Amino acid sequence: MVDTELTIGGLKIKFPNKPYPSQIQVMSKIIKGLQLKQNCLLESPTGSGKTLSLHISALAWQSNEKLKNEKEQA
Repeated sequence: MVDTELTIGGLKIKFPNKPYPSQIQVMSKIIKGLQLKQNCLLESPTGSGKTLSLHISALAWQSNEKLKNEKEQA
Protein backbone atom coordinates (compact mmCIF):
# COMPACT_ATOMS: atom_id res chain seq x y z
CA MET A 1 0.00 0.00 0.00
CA VAL A 2 1.40 3.39 -1.00
CA ASP A 3 0.56 6.57 0.91
CA THR A 4 -0.83 9.49 -1.06
CA GLU A 5 0.34 12.89 0.13
CA LEU A 6 -2.11 15.75 -0.24
CA THR A 7 -2.10 19.39 0.77
CA ILE A 8 -5.48 20.52 2.04
CA GLY A 9 -6.03 23.84 3.76
CA GLY A 10 -2.28 24.38 3.90
CA LEU A 11 -1.68 21.09 5.73
CA LYS A 12 0.22 18.12 4.38
CA ILE A 13 -1.86 14.99 4.77
CA LYS A 14 -0.71 11.41 4.24
CA PHE A 15 -3.59 9.23 3.14
CA PRO A 16 -3.11 5.43 3.08
CA ASN A 17 -4.47 5.13 -0.47
CA LYS A 18 -5.90 7.31 -3.23
CA PRO A 19 -8.79 9.21 -1.60
CA TYR A 20 -12.21 9.45 -3.17
CA PRO A 21 -13.29 13.00 -4.14
CA SER A 22 -15.86 12.89 -1.30
CA GLN A 23 -13.07 12.10 1.19
CA ILE A 24 -11.08 15.12 0.02
CA GLN A 25 -14.17 17.30 0.48
CA VAL A 26 -14.76 15.92 3.99
CA MET A 27 -11.12 16.49 4.98
CA SER A 28 -11.26 20.03 3.59
CA LYS A 29 -14.37 20.85 5.64
CA ILE A 30 -12.92 19.30 8.80
CA ILE A 31 -9.64 21.20 8.50
CA LYS A 32 -11.47 24.46 7.78
CA GLY A 33 -13.70 23.91 10.82
CA LEU A 34 -10.73 23.17 13.07
CA GLN A 35 -8.78 26.20 11.83
CA LEU A 36 -11.79 28.47 12.42
CA LYS A 37 -12.67 26.75 15.72
CA GLN A 38 -16.13 25.92 14.42
CA ASN A 39 -18.33 22.85 14.61
CA CYS A 40 -18.79 20.73 11.49
CA LEU A 41 -21.84 18.81 10.36
CA LEU A 42 -20.86 16.34 7.68
CA GLU A 43 -23.04 13.97 5.72
CA SER A 44 -21.89 11.32 3.32
CA PRO A 45 -23.20 7.87 2.33
CA THR A 46 -22.26 4.71 4.19
CA GLY A 47 -18.92 3.35 3.03
CA SER A 48 -17.66 6.67 1.69
CA GLY A 49 -14.73 6.84 4.12
CA LYS A 50 -15.93 9.48 6.58
CA THR A 51 -14.26 7.92 9.62
CA LEU A 52 -10.87 7.57 7.96
CA SER A 53 -11.10 11.10 6.55
CA LEU A 54 -12.04 12.49 9.96
CA HIS A 55 -9.19 10.77 11.77
CA ILE A 56 -6.51 11.60 9.22
CA SER A 57 -7.46 15.26 8.84
CA ALA A 58 -7.84 15.81 12.59
CA LEU A 59 -4.47 14.18 13.30
CA ALA A 60 -2.79 16.24 10.55
CA TRP A 61 -4.24 19.42 12.04
CA GLN A 62 -3.17 18.38 15.55
CA SER A 63 0.40 17.63 14.40
CA ASN A 64 0.58 20.98 12.64
CA GLU A 65 -0.65 22.81 15.75
CA LYS A 66 1.94 21.03 17.88
CA LEU A 67 4.73 22.08 15.50
CA LYS A 68 3.49 25.68 15.49
CA ASN A 69 3.43 25.76 19.29
CA GLU A 70 6.93 24.29 19.55
CA LYS A 71 8.27 26.91 17.09
CA GLU A 72 6.60 29.73 19.05
CA GLN A 73 8.13 28.54 22.32
CA ALA A 74 11.62 28.16 20.86
